[in-house]
Amino acid sequence: MKIAAIICEYNPMQNGHVYHLSKALKETQAERVVCIMSGNFTQRGEIAVADKYARAAWAVKNGADAVVELPPQYVLTTAKYFALGGVKIANLIKGDVVLSFGSECGDIEKLTNTACFTETQEFKNALTDNLKDGNGYAKSYCDALWNISPSDAEILSSPNNILAVEYLKSIKATGSRISAHTVERKGGDYRQTSTSALPSAFAVRQMLKTGDMSCIKTSVPDCVYDYLKNISQSQLDETSDKLFALLKFTSMTKNIKSIHGLKEGIENRITECCKISCNLKDFLSQLQTKRYTLSYLQRTVANILIDNKYSADDLINEQINYVNVLAVSAKSKSILNVFENPITNSMRLPADSLILNSDRLYSSVARNVPQHMLIVE
Repeated sequence: MKIAAIICEYNPMQNGHVYHLSKALKETQAERVVCIMSGNFTQRGEIAVADKYARAAWAVKNGADAVVELPPQYVLTTAKYFALGGVKIANLIKGDVVLSFGSECGDIEKLTNTACFTETQEFKNALTDNLKDGNGYAKSYCDALWNISPSDAEILSSPNNILAVEYLKSIKATGSRISAHTVERKGGDYRQTSTSALPSAFAVRQMLKTGDMSCIKTSVPDCVYDYLKNISQSQLDETSDKLFALLKFTSMTKNIKSIHGLKEGIENRITECCKISCNLKDFLSQLQTKRYTLSYLQRTVANILIDNKYSADDLINEQINYVNVLAVSAKSKSILNVFENPITNSMRLPADSLILNSDRLYSSVARNVPQHMLIVE
């Protein structure tokens, strides 16, 4: 059986995601689609606009056969490890598997060439030199590439291309047997705020904040609109306030130095900024610098609150022992037999699972999370 695997977030699912699902099926000639999706928090450290089960159901209603969870230790980190976690799970799928992803480039050969170049010693040396100047990793990476290979830098100036290159590097790094496929991204880019037929998920979230439901209605599938129309700005603000209150308590009562990705000395600044900030937005603006980007800080907040102590080596070396299934199509339940490792649901996860910590945090600040796999008609 040929299976298309898609690593995703669907925060929220929009028309461009549906377009990608249909193109992936058609162009790869796959019989089934398995989505590997982030849970209740996203790669940029934000709390998802809908819980993971709701988002998984959206995916199944719009073409996926099953949705499994990408554990938070791979979500709340850099693109490199986000991609690695997704590829590790894709590697557990038996059969003829192709990883399909969107990209602004739309050319798998160009993306592969860029992936290979960023693994050369020439580039690694340039990156090391830029890091010595005190800039954050993302800026150092970008500057090094522009200095020695502007054509590759142009490709990596777009967010989906960055993830695409990391997927390709992870396929190689894990010795994977899966192949790669890309669909050229249509519509607005990630930071686009104007409306279009295929807006970015970021644009939809901005519409949600401003209450522009008429534009959302034309931008997302009906099932997504039916969910989002019941979310108010006051609910979003309340969630943010609860997160900040938990952060203040945790930062002042626990030793957070061992939290994943915490850069030396920032734990003291986090504690001090918690004391003088009025809310989460104020706290993040107090901390944000060229070294501490907003995405990094948001991920750090989430990692502190779920007690994520994974190191980079842990992420590289970890063997994934089970697959947490979020949703499956009623007509495709046999798809669950394609995984080499045992499948499970949140009711049967190990007590120390970060998935459980993430679910508990989401339930504390937003809404209760179901604990069982959904079978979607």
